[in-house]
Amino acid sequence: SHSSIIRSAVRERGEQIVFNLAIILLSLMNSESADSNNNRIAKYILEHIDELENVSISDLARKCYVSNSSISRFCRAIGLQDYNELRNQVAKYQVEHPYTVAHKFRYPGEDADEPYSAYVDQIIANLTSMKNSVDSKEIDALISDIFRYEKVSAFGYLQSENVALNLQYDLQTSRKIIFTCMQFADQIEHIRNADEKELIIVFSESGTYFRRAFAHRNVFTSPRNKPMIYVITSNQKINQPYVDHYIRYVSDGNYASHPYPLNAIAGMIASGFARRKQAMLAEE
Repeated sequence: SHSSIIRSAVRERGEQIVFNLAIILLSLMNSESADSNNNRIAKYILEHIDELENVSISDLARKCYVSNSSISRFCRAIGLQDYNELRNQVAKYQVEHPYTVAHKFRYPGEDADEPYSAYVDQIIANLTSMKNSVDSKEIDALISDIFRYEKVSAFGYLQSENVALNLQYDLQTSRKIIFTCMQFADQIEHIRNADEKELIIVFSESGTYFRRAFAHRNVFTSPRNKPMIYVITSNQKINQPYVDHYIRYVSDGNYASHPYPLNAIAGMIASGFARRKQAMLAEE
């Protein structure tokens, strides 16, 4: 179910729980109308999360101008069993969030006098590392499979999903229509239902997309009928048995390294596809 899928994403890795709570709330806000109860509750929690550890369900309902039952439904909608579980997640957020604030925006070469130039320099350095490490033959092989498969999907988690959206838009310019979706739960459901007639491209800087998505190794009920899967990642070690091809690149793994290399690789794929299609049309 939708809730159980999100719940597994929330609980899958202890160090990711705090970050994922915020992302799930933002994701819910982005998928609901601005005046919906769920949007109102999620927005209030994000804006007042440092004050909520000891707030009762009735207090929260009153502050959000909704009923207690609306709060309970909201908890289930984001994959939690009840309001007590939400309070536990909020408490963990309060403990871990100061660390996130202190470390998220750090990167090599920081310069207090020229912070913006230093940041761009580090982005350029990461793009250069990607350029020197990615295998163009692997990009070409993926492009061949995009031509070969009628059904193609592209997914990513958090910022990486924006990369998938960019690829979707750029490929439609060449009249290749691929599928993607923003909601992580919807992505997982699509992958679970995909078969051997579909090509799935996953953008994952850390390489942990499937670890976040599926708590167990049996991702596909019938491995013989599973889709063709490419994972584009900077993780040099991960090697999951159901992934058919990895396209790897070198990244520093800091704030200035993501998602720029992935966006560049998506651009390589789209432009390479366009060039090949134009050449094919010219030969006709």
